[in-house]
Amino acid sequence: MMRSAVAVWKGSPAIGEGLVTTTSGVMSNVLYSFGSSSGNEPCTSPSEMLAASIASCTSLVLVQELAKDHIHHDSVRTEAELTVNEVKGRWEITNIRLIITAVAPDADEAEFHKASRAARQRCPISRALNVPIEVSTKLETAEHVA
Repeated sequence: MMRSAVAVWKGSPAIGEGLVTTTSGVMSNVLYSFGSSSGNEPCTSPSEMLAASIASCTSLVLVQELAKDHIHHDSVRTEAELTVNEVKGRWEITNIRLIITAVAPDADEAEFHKASRAARQRCPISRALNVPIEVSTKLETAEHVA
């Protein structure tokens, strides 16, 4: 399986404009910049797209892990927080924090943590990165769901 995207940047770093398109067509000429917004137009950034990639990948792999372990879940939510710092004159992603929340009424906390760790290790996006990735989990069971 191969996935691809095309990113085009026109202009200088300060006042230029970037557009990114995926071959699936889900993202088509999406505006991107170095920061999270450029001027008055909302746009994304490479680090935000990476956060979306690792969050969605982790959720998908966790759903597979839960199914493999016969753990019923109503929902899985993964939030990815990327820390970007300047290190020796270069911008680097220095840490990624995954906050995973699942609604699984009959799940055991230990089973859920084990499945979450496995998802973090199996996610191909996580494995492609050379950066520390922290995982925190929250399991909502029948007693905790309102």
